[in-house]
Amino acid sequence: MFESIIFLKIVAFLFIFLTLAISIIAVKFFRLQNRGWNFADIAFPLYAIEFYLISDKAYYNSLLPQLILALSLLAIGLCGFFLLKKKNFLYRRFFKVFWRASFILTFLMYLALVIAVFTLKS
Repeated sequence: MFESIIFLKIVAFLFIFLTLAISIIAVKFFRLQNRGWNFADIAFPLYAIEFYLISDKAYYNSLLPQLILALSLLAIGLCGFFLLKKKNFLYRRFFKVFWRASFILTFLMYLALVIAVFTLKS
């Protein structure tokens, strides 16, 4: 599917906006905001899949282990924050904060990947 590096660059750039648009449309169409969902809850797994697809085609190996390592460190950091600062650990609150923070982390890592793909020579 991604035979050309130019095509890969175009697809990687378009995924940034299409994922956000699809997530926002899905939340509004299915009225998921009534259940406490927002666009980040849907966009996070999509960006993780796109991160795998683009990094696998652009480089010799996928960068998915680095993403999983970053998410693991985020989870450890959030656990430490809840236990040391808040003195209260609720699973529901932890998973909601982790899911939303994971979206931000994955989005930033995907942006870094897109910038790295654009620096590749054709």
